[in-house]
Amino acid sequence: MIPRAISALMWRRYLRRNATSWDELDRFPKLQPDEQRKKIGERLLRQIRYFGTRADALPEWREAARIDDAEELLKIWPDLPVITKDDLRTRFPADQIGQRFGIPGRANCTGGSTGEPVHFFHDADMLRASPAAVAFSAILMGWRPGMPTIIVWGSERDVKKATSFQNRLHGRLRNQFLIDGYSLSDETVDRVCQQLRHGPVAMYGFTSMLEFIARRVLETGRHVQSGVVRTAWNGGEMLFPEQVELFRQAFGVPLLNRYGGRELSVMACQFAEGAPLHVMRPWLFLEVLNERGRPVAPGEVGRLVWTSTICRGTPFLRYDVEDLGTFRPSDSNESGITAIDALHGRSGGLLELPGGKKISNLYWNHFFKDIKEVAQFQVILRKNLSLRILLRGAGFSPERETVVRGVLTHFLGDVPVDLQWVEQIPRTRDGKLVQVYREH
Repeated sequence: MIPRAISALMWRRYLRRNATSWDELDRFPKLQPDEQRKKIGERLLRQIRYFGTRADALPEWREAARIDDAEELLKIWPDLPVITKDDLRTRFPADQIGQRFGIPGRANCTGGSTGEPVHFFHDADMLRASPAAVAFSAILMGWRPGMPTIIVWGSERDVKKATSFQNRLHGRLRNQFLIDGYSLSDETVDRVCQQLRHGPVAMYGFTSMLEFIARRVLETGRHVQSGVVRTAWNGGEMLFPEQVELFRQAFGVPLLNRYGGRELSVMACQFAEGAPLHVMRPWLFLEVLNERGRPVAPGEVGRLVWTSTICRGTPFLRYDVEDLGTFRPSDSNESGITAIDALHGRSGGLLELPGGKKISNLYWNHFFKDIKEVAQFQVILRKNLSLRILLRGAGFSPERETVVRGVLTHFLGDVPVDLQWVEQIPRTRDGKLVQVYREH
């Protein structure tokens, strides 16, 4: 382990080079609601004026860009179009935005909670805001720069990629310890427990992976000394009360809830057990809408629709991330929704294969997200314990299918896999795509 003082210096150097100041995130919640509304309105107005004059602007954005007053924009904001993932694919292709509009930045992609790979473009300001939001939220959850951090996330080798030596070195200098969580076993638990000797530590990862580790710690009678795990939080999946309690029993602290995605980085975060998830305002503006696209009442489940007041690459203006949530009356004011009370419907879970091997369902997101031929996927564990994978997209050449099957065989072993290309993958009643499920 790198001495904490040195690791803290490396963190400060990393954040100075790669992250913007998070003073706005710190100051904004302390403002009065009318001041918050004014600042949110001004930021939205700057965004709509920029995107409304760009060549790929929607007609409604062009009209709204003529507005001079932020308060007037806020009044008509609910009438502007909601942007979907399909819009990002068809109207705003990520591989063209940078060159077309002369924007420095970087294209990226994500599998998302529904298994639909989405490509997007972050400009330089967004690239610096993302690590700032990550660090800011971690600090408020109890992490400190230099504190050893165990990350149960997944190994790039499982999708035939390699993390660069430079990235591995910088991660170790910052006392980050990555534990492969795609294929879970008691060896995974052993590796986590070995890293606890560096305590006090922080720990985070996909919820289902951390749940598996906590359960096996308790089932095998491993003893974790009180205070070794200082703070812990999840990512990528739903967090349920029973998982919070299970983790507390194993490691002495609850799992806190950090909600985000590659498109918008950290979106909302729970800074104390039982607290709501505070929206990363003013960098993000949240709306919760019903099926008709109108605002829901407090306590009513609705679609989470987000606007980035920073990103000027991909236009995340009223962007539907296809997740559901609720908010309380106390978590909204005249400036908008300040916190999410509960998230609904973003659970990856685990898939148990023949022989007892357990795989995080999030593996499939990472596997397919960079396979450009695949627009959507669904993995089905059949009653006969074979896998049926539905794919929608351009299709594979024979040579490409051989390569993909080879990677799957490397990871899954002898499990039979049927790849089937389809015109449309069925959705749930809520309109979501279920990426992995078992036949009943």
